[in-house]
Amino acid sequence: MEETSMIRHRRFFASRWTRFIVAVLIAAVLAAIAFSPTPYYIVQPGSAIELEPMVTVEGGEKDEKGVLMLTTVRMGKANVLGYLYAKISPYAELINEKAIHSPHETDEQYNRRELQEMKHSQENAMIVAFRKAGLPVKINERGALVVFLIPNMPAEKYLKIGDVIIGVDGKNIKNAKQLLTSLKGRQAGEKVKLTYIRDGHAKTVEMTLKALPQAPGEKIRGGIGIAYPDPDGAVTARDVELPKRVTIQTENIGGPSAGMMFTLEIINQLTPGDLTKGYRIAGTGEIHENGTVGPIGGVEHKVRAADKMKADIFFVPDNPVPPGSKARSNYADAKAEAEKLNTGMKIVPVRTVDDAIRYLESLPPKQ
Repeated sequence: MEETSMIRHRRFFASRWTRFIVAVLIAAVLAAIAFSPTPYYIVQPGSAIELEPMVTVEGGEKDEKGVLMLTTVRMGKANVLGYLYAKISPYAELINEKAIHSPHETDEQYNRRELQEMKHSQENAMIVAFRKAGLPVKINERGALVVFLIPNMPAEKYLKIGDVIIGVDGKNIKNAKQLLTSLKGRQAGEKVKLTYIRDGHAKTVEMTLKALPQAPGEKIRGGIGIAYPDPDGAVTARDVELPKRVTIQTENIGGPSAGMMFTLEIINQLTPGDLTKGYRIAGTGEIHENGTVGPIGGVEHKVRAADKMKADIFFVPDNPVPPGSKARSNYADAKAEAEKLNTGMKIVPVRTVDDAIRYLESLPPKQ
């Protein structure tokens, strides 16, 4: 018996519909796999951004013949597709999230910490620049800033990111170092009264210390559960009083690595003459309050970003490396990358902002 035309058409369309459904399901599964998260970040070259439009000093001179530029990296969480891309791209680097985050912080806390470190680097840049210009600077420390909290510890119940701790057991706290000193040597089970400022109002709470997470073999210590990456740095809340207003527009750029370049731009606007002398000058490096320049991450990517923007000079931290260490200085990494790129850009090592200023002052004007 032969199939009727209608039956054949029904089977044909049913077969096509089944294949379509299967194809959609396969595509959905592949998409789900491709966009699944991985425990890695992708780090790539970012930008070299001119500082003169971003930085404004009250009454300062904006007459640079060349440019001063900060450099950035692009960084984001890698899904499976991004992971595969980074494996074959010569300009992308995969870094385990454990090397990016503290083991105790969320993505939101990490982003807020990065923005706080940028704010602190700007403050340090202003302090150093105004002092170099011979102008007065007043610093008022206000307490220990809460940057991130360890899960399942007492502080998590009472404190929030952005709170400022001003007292421990009735003793005034001006900075993060004093806070850590006041809690040093305490045992789990002890009670402590903590006074903090939130939204302009002071509050006092009593906490019972718990054992802090410890590395294998490390002595057990009691604590409230506030983790500080740098007790002397970005976690001290402070006000900086300057004789002239400085405005820095950085939008969503985070981290401390633009500090040295901010310092040079502020100095250039504060003082007579032009440090750039017509050159395109990029660089990186954390600036400390005493004018020293600290190492940063992603220096190879920043060299690529500066080279893409046709920089003549790239300042980079020349951080000392202990003998026998497998670590490399920022300068060694930057120089190796510049050689790989076969760039004409001059890689200049610095340990203080004075090193950078002396180098620029020694240059003849660019022809």
